[in-house]
Amino acid sequence: MQKLHAEVGIAQLSKNGEELCGDNVDIVRTPESTIIVMSDGLGSGVKANILATLTTKIASVMLKRGIALEDVVNTVAETLPVCRQRKIAYSTLHIIKISPDGQTTVVEFDCPSTFLVRRGKVIEFPTKEKLVSGKTIREGELCLQEDDILVAVTDGVLHAGIGGLLKLGWGWTGVAAQLADECNESSDAETIGQHLINCCEGYYMGCPGDDSTSLVVKMRYPQQLTVFTGPPADAALDEQLVRQLLSAPGKKVVAGGTTAQIVSRITNCPLKMDLTCYDPQIPPIGYLEGIDLVTEGILTLNAAVDRLSNTKNLRSSTKRDGATLLAKLFNNADKIRVFAGLAVNPAHQNPYFPLQMNLKAQVLTKLNSVLQEKGKEVSIEWI
Repeated sequence: MQKLHAEVGIAQLSKNGEELCGDNVDIVRTPESTIIVMSDGLGSGVKANILATLTTKIASVMLKRGIALEDVVNTVAETLPVCRQRKIAYSTLHIIKISPDGQTTVVEFDCPSTFLVRRGKVIEFPTKEKLVSGKTIREGELCLQEDDILVAVTDGVLHAGIGGLLKLGWGWTGVAAQLADECNESSDAETIGQHLINCCEGYYMGCPGDDSTSLVVKMRYPQQLTVFTGPPADAALDEQLVRQLLSAPGKKVVAGGTTAQIVSRITNCPLKMDLTCYDPQIPPIGYLEGIDLVTEGILTLNAAVDRLSNTKNLRSSTKRDGATLLAKLFNNADKIRVFAGLAVNPAHQNPYFPLQMNLKAQVLTKLNSVLQEKGKEVSIEWI
């Protein structure tokens, strides 16, 4: 049975006049589960951000180490005191733990109920109240299916428009109605979350009265991407690598002129260049039968990494240059495998630095870091 992937999208809005958002989200992926922890710190600004970050870090680190959920909730409840004046916790706690088979546990402490979107209908994720360390929490379990969507929000989203455009605020039912219109099979988690926050900002009339966060999780099968860049140190491995590339599941990319020529030679397919999309900074792309994208090597990879840092602009971009197309493939993939050839390109070496400090290694290290920050599963195989 193929494992499900939890695609996560996060969008935030800081309270008017504050630079930092008082909400925090931490995501941890392990072979056994995807763990998402969200917290809303009391108040706003720096203090709230510190409280929320402390809460999410405590919970996510403990959960990653396999500590029982009840012990985690107990530790957080004991660690965070209650505000004497308001009689509420200094920060909320919202935990979503998802196994590859879809089995999901949700824990809610002082936060809005979780939305579950299934086949176009929006319901409340089923939970039951229980007492932990003298504090009441809500906990529930459910097996999620492909295309199921979970949405968690902080209070700022539900309060949007209160006393202004909406007398009592947007509220849970208002958000649910928006999600019913917004969510469909083609919607991705990031777009849903951003649209929700855009509506929230609209109800606040551009002056948010509270920090607001939308966290969206969409269940789907993982998308895979294999990249072959640079010829191997031993030319005898050329054919083996090309066969591995062609037999790999998902999308396939060849990055590098020499690499493309190797694939063309072994597959006996002509390499064609596309000069219709001119960009003075990015070399043109090419076409090879059986390959989804053919680009130049180092320059294009480096530019793709830069484009990955601005996901919002990347998604809306209509550019057809190699770096943008490659960045989109990286952004849409969940599991990325890179075959990196160790054959030295003299053009990438500086005589004043050691051999190992080559440009390819630097670019791929940077790429790996950016992709892992986005929650991607990355493997780079030097050959």
